[in-house]
Amino acid sequence: MKPTKKELGAEEFFQTKVKLENDLIRLEELDRESKERIKNIIELSEQLIKISETNESPYFLQRSRRLNTEIHKFKIKNEYKQKEFDTLFHILEKIKSEDKIEFLDSALKNRITRIANRLTEKKPNTSPTSQKLSGKLVFICYVLEGVNFLIPKKSYRILRNIPAFKKQLRIKDKLVPLFPGPGFVLMEEGEKKEKNVLLMKDNSKKDHGFYFDELKEDWAISKISLEGLLEKDSTNGQIIGKIKRKGKLYHLVKI
Repeated sequence: MKPTKKELGAEEFFQTKVKLENDLIRLEELDRESKERIKNIIELSEQLIKISETNESPYFLQRSRRLNTEIHKFKIKNEYKQKEFDTLFHILEKIKSEDKIEFLDSALKNRITRIANRLTEKKPNTSPTSQKLSGKLVFICYVLEGVNFLIPKKSYRILRNIPAFKKQLRIKDKLVPLFPGPGFVLMEEGEKKEKNVLLMKDNSKKDHGFYFDELKEDWAISKISLEGLLEKDSTNGQIIGKIKRKGKLYHLVKI
């Protein structure tokens, strides 16, 4: 006996239901897999940040942080459209196109030296030992774009929300030089950034400004210890040298 139309319809219904169920199972597996992949991508982007911080590479640190931010947006939106992929690949392509020499500490030192030579007038070498207090040399420690700097401690005031591309800042009738000036803080085309500025006077009472993101705890160190730790750099009039402490590099700035 041939199956009736209703019987055929019932068979087709349940076959279709099984197909739908199988596709739903597969979709669930894909969703679980995509979440795992997103989690892995976030961890890899955080690893890029960590490597950039360890290697004191401000360019790659900035790119890696932006990549990490966009990936988190990617996760939050839960919309994996072409536009989102294009943004991530665009950032990755910019990282890929840069010379790997950026990761070398010597390249960072040369970059700071080059900027300082271009933007600051050379001055006679002066020793930071003039900042001796109670037998110790005291330094202000600050961070700019992931790079650590030390500067002899003097009285200072802080200026907020200063555009990060300036070479000089006009205060009343005076032009105050800003370290490290344009070029050190990297920005995308059309992007605008603002930074804080430490304003202090040198021994001749001339004002100087130093861009910074964050102030850290002051350093107090003996002259003997400083001389033992300091790797000198006399190629410009602003950077004295670098110090490695607890696995981190600090660039000693002169005022």
